[in-house]
Amino acid sequence: MVEKLNKYGKIYSSSLAEELGVSEVTVRSDLKKLENLGLLKRVHGGAISLRPHRYDPQFQEQIAVDVEEKKIIAEKAVHLVEKNDIIFVDSGSTTLFFTEKLLETPPLNLTVVTNSLYVINTVVQYPEIKLVVLGGYFQYGTMNFLDLEINPFFDRYHVNKAFMGINGLDEKGYYSSTLLEAETKKLIVKASPKIYILASTSKLFRKSLVRIKDWSGSEALVTASTDENIMKKLKECEEEGKFTVI
Repeated sequence: MVEKLNKYGKIYSSSLAEELGVSEVTVRSDLKKLENLGLLKRVHGGAISLRPHRYDPQFQEQIAVDVEEKKIIAEKAVHLVEKNDIIFVDSGSTTLFFTEKLLETPPLNLTVVTNSLYVINTVVQYPEIKLVVLGGYFQYGTMNFLDLEINPFFDRYHVNKAFMGINGLDEKGYYSSTLLEAETKKLIVKASPKIYILASTSKLFRKSLVRIKDWSGSEALVTASTDENIMKKLKECEEEGKFTVI
């Protein structure tokens, strides 16, 4: 078990039980013993290495900033998801926290569309959730797939809510760090009737390289900042009809 874990970064109880010819109860018992020895960490469906691989969601959590704030944002955002929703989940640590919180008690008949490898690796642990993946060029810096030819995708698949990660926002609009990423995000928000931008304090009123889109008044900003000056500026933007603050 430890050898497999060191090789793959994650192991699944069901696969181990089948491979070893034992019950899942036995596998879970052995995993608990190994966890007590400090050799792994048990998670839903199996276990992960204490030294996670970069492609594993735990890695993104470990390098995240504003962690406690992002957990509050996730708590707020999950209440926006309802039965039968088809949601797009963007890349980023905040959207990953949101995904993990959502899957603790997922609504019935939920479909998740994503281009984030971290989100994919999280959702695949929950076979009751329908998962649709956007392909394209793989960007290693953000571990997501980008494609300027995704319009046919949204002709086939209807997404009714998009939960977006950003690199910054100001009074004019919201930003990304690369042109290709900005153009891909622009196509996604254009295809979704409801846009929720998840942003911690470190992203508020800070520009990044490329503006994704100007505010249209249809966006909702989900944040948990406690900075009084920032919240005052957000309120002013809300009163001007640029976006709604949640």
